[in-house]
Amino acid sequence: MRTPYTYADGEWGTLAQEWRRSLEADNKSTNTIRIYLHAVRLLGDWANARDEEHGPLEIPTSELRVYMAELIDRSSAGNAHNNFRCLRTFFNWLVDEEELDRSPMDRMKPPQVEEVPVPIITYDQCATLLETCKGKTFADRRDTAIIRVLFDTGGRRAEVSYLGLDEIDLDINAVRVHGKGRRDRTIPIGAKTAQAVSRYLRARSRHPQSALPALWLGSTGQGALTHAGVKAMLIRRGHEAGIGHIHPHMFRHSLAHYWQSEGGNQDDLMRIMGWKSREMLGRYGASAAVERAHATARALRIGDRV
Repeated sequence: MRTPYTYADGEWGTLAQEWRRSLEADNKSTNTIRIYLHAVRLLGDWANARDEEHGPLEIPTSELRVYMAELIDRSSAGNAHNNFRCLRTFFNWLVDEEELDRSPMDRMKPPQVEEVPVPIITYDQCATLLETCKGKTFADRRDTAIIRVLFDTGGRRAEVSYLGLDEIDLDINAVRVHGKGRRDRTIPIGAKTAQAVSRYLRARSRHPQSALPALWLGSTGQGALTHAGVKAMLIRRGHEAGIGHIHPHMFRHSLAHYWQSEGGNQDDLMRIMGWKSREMLGRYGASAAVERAHATARALRIGDRV
């Protein structure tokens, strides 16, 4: 069943629907399409509400600059930056389709976003987090396994949350995740993670809804655990552990940091993380980049060689 999307009125909506068909033909993920179309709908609604309405084929660069400035004011530079990228892709598609000779965003620069490093979860913090799950209840077994899979694989929240039973292979200690752009990848897991998953699977086999294909099940009999449920679990466990707010993406940054700081090959890290661009190597683990630089400086001891 096709995901329902909402569109702006007039030509904004008509062309957005055409773009959706093109994105589907390019095998873009449902989430990517949703994000793209949402950005076009917001701009279309804004343009339609102006005294001097402009359709997507007539809107001038000056109006787009006003829109981006207003978007920054009412939301954030980060949100405006994300919308800018979506809209630039939309107008480039109109050029490719020969609806426009040139994109009105050609000479526009994306909003500058202050880089806010994502804190990592240290080894000690992860151990403290796992201490909160030391019991033998179903939730304890499940939460231990989820935390270890996140820390061991660096998987995205959706990738780990929506794992299926058939995507865990404890014969070779690996999980298969569905990544962005519909790209699957297999990630190895360590012995402790495999043990935690094995213990959870034993508990899961006694669950009333064990016939469901999803790996992670809720403990209240409401079916599979959702990605929102995984997020809520981590927040609760983080507060129980006394280490504050924990969110799934912190595990991804932590793996990138430890991998690089302990000498792991960067090309291998890109494959594990499912990255196509080397830009991501600098973005992830940035919160600890200074720590890695200091460690390198101390190891090289260049000043002591004179």
